[in-house]
Amino acid sequence: MAIQAQQLNKAKSILDEAVRRGDLVFAAGLVGDTNGTLLSHVAGSYSGDADRPAQEDAIFAIASMTKLVTTVAALQLVDRGQLDLDMPADHYLPELKSLNVLQGFDAAGEPIYVPAQRAPTARELMAHTSGFVYSIWNADAFVAQSKGLTAGIGAGKQMLNAPLAFQPGTDWEYGISTDWLGYLVEQISGQRLMAYFAEHIFQPLGMTDTTFEFEAEKMDRGVSMMARAGDELVMSEAMQPVPAAPGSSEFYGGGGGLYSTLADYGLLLRAILNNGAMTDAVLLQPQTVDAMFANQIGDLKVKTCPAQMPVLSHDLDASFGASAQWGLGLMLHPEGTVNGRAPGSGSWAGLFNSYFWLDRAQGVFGIFATQVLPFLDPKAVATMTAFERAIYGLKS
Repeated sequence: MAIQAQQLNKAKSILDEAVRRGDLVFAAGLVGDTNGTLLSHVAGSYSGDADRPAQEDAIFAIASMTKLVTTVAALQLVDRGQLDLDMPADHYLPELKSLNVLQGFDAAGEPIYVPAQRAPTARELMAHTSGFVYSIWNADAFVAQSKGLTAGIGAGKQMLNAPLAFQPGTDWEYGISTDWLGYLVEQISGQRLMAYFAEHIFQPLGMTDTTFEFEAEKMDRGVSMMARAGDELVMSEAMQPVPAAPGSSEFYGGGGGLYSTLADYGLLLRAILNNGAMTDAVLLQPQTVDAMFANQIGDLKVKTCPAQMPVLSHDLDASFGASAQWGLGLMLHPEGTVNGRAPGSGSWAGLFNSYFWLDRAQGVFGIFATQVLPFLDPKAVATMTAFERAIYGLKS
């Protein structure tokens, strides 16, 4: 796919206009191909202060875009013969033995549990068919958290102590599967997750600004979190970046928590687009990358999940109504999308309205990022959609 200069210029102007209109305080976009970056552009400011315009090396929270990194890490273990994708994961993690499935609540409000028939496999953890869900989008899980039976995201390792919502392999629902996958990487590798990422992914690719801890000397590059209050954007009362010493976190969640930049995350996407390798860095074997983009959920459906916490998210429909499947760590678009992606392309997103896509057929990848709650904010999505359509030469 040859992207023309006018398409890139149009994409830039869309980011600029979103900030000028006041739809977003910060809007960032990157587009690349197998050879490198075609466009990197940031509009707006770090925190709404026009005297501090954001630069291209702005650091932002990527939330669930962390899941792709964790999946790559686990697939590296598969390539080395250390992890069997189809072995029940309690073979590696005794904590996954004797799981329960939460079927709902009785008339007295007590939980109804049945035993899980088996532990989920690593493949099911990657494909979100494990049975683990998020309380943000699952009603029973939300009630369980409200009753103090479970802990939600942000509770550290405690959030892993949750029942399944269905028997492994029988349904699809987005959830904490990748956090369990990250813990699995730690147990097999013998390294803490950040240390593993640094040695096997970040350093080989030159991703110098991607980390779980926000280093104090880089705080001036941090983007503030905003919240949509009616038609206005206000400074969020939560989720603001705070400095932390490297290695100081008690728990690294494989499902979220990383900070990154356009350039850094673009290096990861470029390596995947290059069948798992870039220059001297070989992340994955080509056949493993192929498996990432192969449907892993059979006839199961990637469904819309109704929001239980509107302050954090709208209803979860990140395929925007298009048909979708799930691969290993990626949502797949078997028929492509109306915004230009070819059939078989993959994508995902982060809670704070960051999005990426990988279009292998057309040899292009893209990132759009802002820092706004709730997830799937209509103005952020409209900007991302227009940005993507411009790249593909389509009218907004």
